[in-house]
Amino acid sequence: MNTLKTSYNNSLNSFCIVGINYRKSDMDIRDRFSLSSDQTLNILKESKEKKIHGCLALSTCNRTEIYGLSQDPEVLVDLLCENSDSTKVDFSNHGYTFVGIKAIEHLFNVASGLDSQIIGDYEILSQLKQAAKVAKENGCINNFMERAINYALQVSKEIKTKTQLSSGTVSVSYAAIEIIKEKINQLQGKKILLVGTGKFGHHVAKNLHDYLPGCTVSFTNRTDEKASELASEYNAGFIPYKNLPSACNDADIIIVSSASYSYSVIPSFFVTDKKRLILDLSVPQNVDPKVKDVYGVTVLNVDEVSTILDKTISLRQAEIPKAQKIISETLGSLEEWHRHQFNNPLLRMVKSQLFELNSILPGNKNNDEKIHKTVSSLAIILKEKNDKGCQCINALSNYLHETSN
Repeated sequence: MNTLKTSYNNSLNSFCIVGINYRKSDMDIRDRFSLSSDQTLNILKESKEKKIHGCLALSTCNRTEIYGLSQDPEVLVDLLCENSDSTKVDFSNHGYTFVGIKAIEHLFNVASGLDSQIIGDYEILSQLKQAAKVAKENGCINNFMERAINYALQVSKEIKTKTQLSSGTVSVSYAAIEIIKEKINQLQGKKILLVGTGKFGHHVAKNLHDYLPGCTVSFTNRTDEKASELASEYNAGFIPYKNLPSACNDADIIIVSSASYSYSVIPSFFVTDKKRLILDLSVPQNVDPKVKDVYGVTVLNVDEVSTILDKTISLRQAEIPKAQKIISETLGSLEEWHRHQFNNPLLRMVKSQLFELNSILPGNKNNDEKIHKTVSSLAIILKEKNDKGCQCINALSNYLHETSN
């Protein structure tokens, strides 16, 4: 990556990311850091109380991260640990911190799918957009963070368009389909139960409809209305949540994508002995670990589901340099934009002073064009050089020289 100049004290230098992800932590650790909607809102509220001028909290099955503008990243670490089931010791052992241009680079890597557990997986993009929306609705996105997020969306779109990083249908929700095909020899007529019909559940539902048409699919959710609506959309069966135990006992394949903080599927549900495949795609885990001890039951969690696509991932490795080049170029564009924004107050001051000087100098009444030209030239020079005092003196000298001729 290009090393970009960040010698001045500004929003770019104070942009921080703290968090944990699948690279350094297993499911149990990620469960501890996982944030509920209420915990996320509390983080945003506390960030304003702590005078953090921009804050965003992102929590998915593979990562939990807080993005914010702070001179001290530890403030963000405290926000994360105090609002989750984790501790600072957990963070010290499993967490990471990025600051300045490295934080922006990490944001771009996340948005583009380069940092996804399944490389090129773009499900994270919609999750990032939603997190930004919630933060903005709660008054926690300032101009710099909004621009940084927009650049992240831009780089994601460009990588998707110009590279094969996301070639093929690859995502955790599709990996579930691949595992079902691999584990079940005869799928025709098999009963599949989807537990949880949130945004991720929608992805799973669509893949079940598109790729397993020969199966009997049913949906259930804690809110019956949501499951009923999704079942109608995909011509699937609807099961009231109160009937979850009998539905699990009846199913051959169970996919769990619930956001519950207690186990949704427990051993007592299974009273009939038969082979079953259960895919727990939830974080925190929603299938009681003791279910693995039930006769005939195979349980795989989200980490195990993700490994099914290793072959496809290896083919995508060749596209990484192309994606990194796009990220590097976009980092340069953002840095240039920020430098320009950083110089704007100075340019406005110089322009104002030149007009004031022009008004008191004899014979200098119609030099608007020369003033605009002087300020424009200064703006161009300041993009390359940081010695603002010298450049302002030079601009003033050049202006006086021109007006005296």
